[in-house]
Amino acid sequence: MTMPYYCILMDCEMKIMNGYEATLEIRKVEKSYGVHIPIIGLTAHTMGSEEANRTIKAGMDTCLSKPLNHHNLLEAIRQINELKQ
Repeated sequence: MTMPYYCILMDCEMKIMNGYEATLEIRKVEKSYGVHIPIIGLTAHTMGSEEANRTIKAGMDTCLSKPLNHHNLLEAIRQINELKQ
């Protein structure tokens, strides 16, 4: 099956449905298709253990701090690629 998206950049602090809730919904739908699209969470909060636990509980594959640094994004994508292989 061809994946519709390579990965999703998910803003954790959206107004109507935050990124944690959106990720949970995406993961529910994925189960019916038997797929897993990597989700990279984007947060303005300091990346401490509490924030890391929250992203993992929601089903995100990894999380990066905002403002987004392109080196960190490329490293996250590289790590996701390694896990796929």
